[in-house]
Amino acid sequence: MNSLTPNRQKTPRAFTFVEAIFTIAVIGIMSALALTAISNGSRDANRIVARQQQAVIQEALNMWEMAQSRVGNTAQVRSLVNIQASYNALTTTEARFNLLLPNPASEDPNQKEGYIDQSTADHFLAYRESSDQLHSSALKGAKQYLVLSNWATGSFPKVEMVDQP
Repeated sequence: MNSLTPNRQKTPRAFTFVEAIFTIAVIGIMSALALTAISNGSRDANRIVARQQQAVIQEALNMWEMAQSRVGNTAQVRSLVNIQASYNALTTTEARFNLLLPNPASEDPNQKEGYIDQSTADHFLAYRESSDQLHSSALKGAKQYLVLSNWATGSFPKVEMVDQP
């Protein structure tokens, strides 16, 4: 051996305590971000479905309103004010929602078929909690509910989505 270079033994390199803590912290932050993204994705999906359900109920309510303008199979037409008064006479969201449901006992073909299909109606009815709130699985996941509020003069009936407190 050369006498000019000292004889050194190579020691195996390992993480220091600070490097290990830093690595664990970085992994923890990354996993927290990943979990947040996953949980937000689920909530966003529920909100999308909830908006679609709101649109379905709104469309059914619009069809109900249009069907009410005719008196049976006659050419006689009901006034919008008369239809609005009969709608507003129902004081709860549940009572207004019931206008949209199929009624096989009715003689009116529109009411017999209903304005929403039975499976959609059953889904909302399965999550019934309050007479003033419409719930569904997606609405619960989004922490929201639907309300069929009073029909204001100069507009049409509306289905509103409300955030739960």
